[in-house]
Amino acid sequence: MDIWHKVGRIVRIENLGTLVFFFLNLSLIIALFCPMGIYDDTFGIAITIYLFTVVISLSPIGEWVLAALAGAHEIKRKDIKIRLIPLLEVVYNKANNYTPSMVKSINLKIIHDDKANAFAIGRKTICVTDGLLNLNDDDIMSVFAHEIGHIVYGHSVIQLLIGGSNVFIAGCLLLIKIFCWMITGICSLFAIGTRSFLWGSLIAIFGAFSSLSIWLWTKFCMIFLMWSMRKNEFVADEYAYRIGFGNGLARVLDSHLCSVPDNGLLKALYSTHPHSDDRVARLQELGATYSRY
Repeated sequence: MDIWHKVGRIVRIENLGTLVFFFLNLSLIIALFCPMGIYDDTFGIAITIYLFTVVISLSPIGEWVLAALAGAHEIKRKDIKIRLIPLLEVVYNKANNYTPSMVKSINLKIIHDDKANAFAIGRKTICVTDGLLNLNDDDIMSVFAHEIGHIVYGHSVIQLLIGGSNVFIAGCLLLIKIFCWMITGICSLFAIGTRSFLWGSLIAIFGAFSSLSIWLWTKFCMIFLMWSMRKNEFVADEYAYRIGFGNGLARVLDSHLCSVPDNGLLKALYSTHPHSDDRVARLQELGATYSRY
């Protein structure tokens, strides 16, 4: 499969929210460092630093750091290896037949958590919890198929990209906060010195407005990112179905072994996963014969 097919997997409507997220971040960088336009010298410096953080995040270092932050470790116990690795190999072989251009190997890591869960990181890492071992073999393979779907479509690489981007953007927001704190502090001293009620009121309004603006900006950007993440769950589900694990995945989803959004519009907007019923329904539309009843 050529490079254009690989690019086609990433440049999809499901990733539109992520593209909007990066566009908004770029707008913030321009507004903060280049208020007079992108031809300002500081723009080149800011973009260089931004790209540096992104490159580091996309390197094996970024994948290792993200796994470490998640508490994932290399699997050392033989009994766990004997249980999981053959199942992963079965799924990998099916995925490789369906997608010959996928990565040459999958790095499996363990997280010590009793709750059954798994997620993909970077180009070739899948992290699983101890709780996943309580599932039967078919269910575990279905979970692996879903996570390999994330890897095949580059969703986990995009998450690394977002992580690197957020490091720089978090620094930008911190600069804005520090600037606002400095302005508030200076004005507060002036208000105390003059004993002016008007200045005190303006300071309070400015402090509240600046904090609210930063909070709203962050929430606004995250809406688009979470939208893409939910769409990508459907894509990974479909991939699992295409390589023969649709019924098993539907059974896992119906057992509520994955995260589901809480009730309420705002909580649903900021959820990383669609509701399990929606995902099972989509698998059934594709042709999965699973039924709870």
